[in-house]
Amino acid sequence: MNSEVHTAADTDLGSVLRSVPDGVLLVGAELDVVWANPAAEQLFGITLAEGIGRSGLEFIHPDDLGLVAASMMSVQSKERGTPIEVRINTSEGWRLVEVVGAPFGDQLLISIRDLTERRRWEIAGDEVARFRSLMQNAASVTMLLNGDGIVQDTSGGVTRLLGWDQEWVEKRSLSELVDEADRTVLEEGLELLRGLGPSGPVTLDLRMRTLAGGTVSFALTFTNMLDDPTVEGIVVTGHDVSDRVVAQEQLEAAHSLLAATLESTFDGILVVDLDGEIRSYNRRFASMWRFSENTLTSMKDSVALARALEQVKDPAGFLAKVEELYARPDAESNDVIELIDGRVFERDSLPQRIGGEVVGRVWSFRDVTEQSRLQRELTHQAFHDPLTGLANTALFRNRVDHAATRIHRTGQRHAVLFIDLDDFKTINDSLGHSAGDDLLKIVSQSLLRSLRSVDTAARLGGDEFAVLIDDVEELDDVLIVAERILAAVREPIHLAQKKMATSVSIGIAIGDGTHDAEALLRNADLAMYAAKSAGKNCVKVFADEMHQAALDSLDLDMRLRGVVERDELVVHYQPIQDMGTGRIVAMEALVRWNHPERGLLGPGSFIEFAEQHGHIDAIGYHVLVTACEQACRWAREVGIDAPAVSVNLSPHQLLDPTFTDRVELLLHRTGLHPAQLILEITEGVLMSDPAAAIVSLERLSGLGVRLAVDDFGTGYSSLAYLQQFPVNILKIDGSFVSGSANSDDWSLARAVVQIAHAIGLVALAEGVETQEQADALSAFGCDLAQGYHLARPAESEAAMELIRSSLGMESHGSRAEAAG
Repeated sequence: MNSEVHTAADTDLGSVLRSVPDGVLLVGAELDVVWANPAAEQLFGITLAEGIGRSGLEFIHPDDLGLVAASMMSVQSKERGTPIEVRINTSEGWRLVEVVGAPFGDQLLISIRDLTERRRWEIAGDEVARFRSLMQNAASVTMLLNGDGIVQDTSGGVTRLLGWDQEWVEKRSLSELVDEADRTVLEEGLELLRGLGPSGPVTLDLRMRTLAGGTVSFALTFTNMLDDPTVEGIVVTGHDVSDRVVAQEQLEAAHSLLAATLESTFDGILVVDLDGEIRSYNRRFASMWRFSENTLTSMKDSVALARALEQVKDPAGFLAKVEELYARPDAESNDVIELIDGRVFERDSLPQRIGGEVVGRVWSFRDVTEQSRLQRELTHQAFHDPLTGLANTALFRNRVDHAATRIHRTGQRHAVLFIDLDDFKTINDSLGHSAGDDLLKIVSQSLLRSLRSVDTAARLGGDEFAVLIDDVEELDDVLIVAERILAAVREPIHLAQKKMATSVSIGIAIGDGTHDAEALLRNADLAMYAAKSAGKNCVKVFADEMHQAALDSLDLDMRLRGVVERDELVVHYQPIQDMGTGRIVAMEALVRWNHPERGLLGPGSFIEFAEQHGHIDAIGYHVLVTACEQACRWAREVGIDAPAVSVNLSPHQLLDPTFTDRVELLLHRTGLHPAQLILEITEGVLMSDPAAAIVSLERLSGLGVRLAVDDFGTGYSSLAYLQQFPVNILKIDGSFVSGSANSDDWSLARAVVQIAHAIGLVALAEGVETQEQADALSAFGCDLAQGYHLARPAESEAAMELIRSSLGMESHGSRAEAAG
């Protein structure tokens, strides 16, 4: 204890306080108990030693804590505090006491008087006292004002709800308790009240200031009782309406958000009650339907409906849907409406419910004109060729299948024409893809001009077209249409500033209802290939044997897949001899297929097919690898005099940008000297793409590989082109070597030999079948030759024997060494 406590406890004052019947406490600044007299010990049922240091607030009823705290804070500035009635927890339970505080240095001296029994007696014998007790403890604020708005008296709610000390509030203007922003409202309300007299109360929503510095929303009711002699004042009652104000603000915000949302939405909204009265709509709705202001201000749905019916394409259907939904209040709906002016609306309708009960209907309209247009375009694109505008494969197949369904009912037939442009790749390669596209457009127009409006023309892809002809009675009728198409396409056109003509090959398949679109297209396609094989620019009708040929082709295709992996390929070697010495200087590698069922097949049975169906690369590279490995074995056997190996290249291999790298890796892996490898390229391949061919040949030549032009004289190359290619050997086609020694037929062969020597190339004649031909070639200076007369192609071991035999007859100084 400090010195003041000792003074209070040990002096005569302490003796006096110990003897008073009221409880006395001395508490610190934090309301902690410092000292208590015996009456306080008895009241609380604990000794002083047990109570020292405990907070006095522990004994206060929770509902009265705010009142006590506010009163104790206000007493610091007074000589004596205002008596307050609170409930405390005593040894006998909750008791009603009167508490009065007074400052004592930096502490408080608190007097506590038990009012419980007296209040019970007063309440039992005095209804006024009961009322005063109720008012003092009510959960609302009660005040009495004089005519000038000065507070005369207050209830305890002023302290409990706002924190103000009652004594401080009294004699002050009520406006001091009201937030500054609401004081004008208060003054206007009081002025109105004075004018009304005792006729009725006035209720104002005001924000009341709290001792803590905030505000609380109150609803204050003012009753003018100035003329009542028992009151002579204005009675003010108020209760906290913060929750109501918050709820109202939230509701207003929600309404504002809803209104803003409805106005900003892209949809037009209309709300109608069950009696057909318009309850709400947004500006978008009025704008979409182009309603005048009078149409909607009438608030009659029937008026708006009549105006809407004037605008839709199907007013009867529109009205029927509306009547259906009004007859079924719980129903929901979604549909699309087309307007006379071309616009398209999507319409949604939902019942409006409050508390689960249907009270009206909400209509929502969305302008989907652009989406509808885009959908139509996308649908058209999905079923039409973007370049020509003709039907695409999907739409064509669908129409063929529908035609087959109709045939079952009518007994008629239909025809499918499969149309392919002749030599379209040549046009693309020579004139460019833009010219190719222009040609496809021209052909599509020619097709349309040749057909009836009920027939269907389609582009299946690339340069392939198809036509569906319905209601066919005779095959001749279809052939007339096909001939008309041939004639229309053959008409001269201007393409890439050039006047030219083109042609098509047409295959026809007749449907009788037993074939679907897939089968008819397949049969027509097979007939078209027959037309191609027959020389193009013609028409062929499908026959069953075409299908068998297709099956054979499919079987060949399947068997060629994996032919390398199954080790079914065999390489034979045909000697190339020096015409002067007879020595074998090279071996041409020729592939054979050891067919599991048909035996050993020559290249003529499958090479062209392999080129057309994408198998040639695998076969060609296998032959190249096998030949290089075999050449290395020959070199190991006979040394430096071993012959070179000559391998034919396919067009795809030559133009493959990775082929040179693969050759280089192969040479490195096998150890074969580059000069021991000769690669043969046909004249036609060189001329199909001269620029690309030059690039590939120069790269191969740069490796040291020798190059030969095969079948020279049968193509279209000129000497100017030939001189650009880095070739070493010129092979004379066998067709030039079939004449007799004294015939003028040798003139072409002699000319080719002279050309080869003139530009520094070695001349090699192939197809030498007789001694007479060999003598003639030798006579006019041909360097090398090969053919059945000299030696037939042989397997690797037999070829080795030919090489050994050749070396035994070798002589020096041959012209063939120039090939190196």
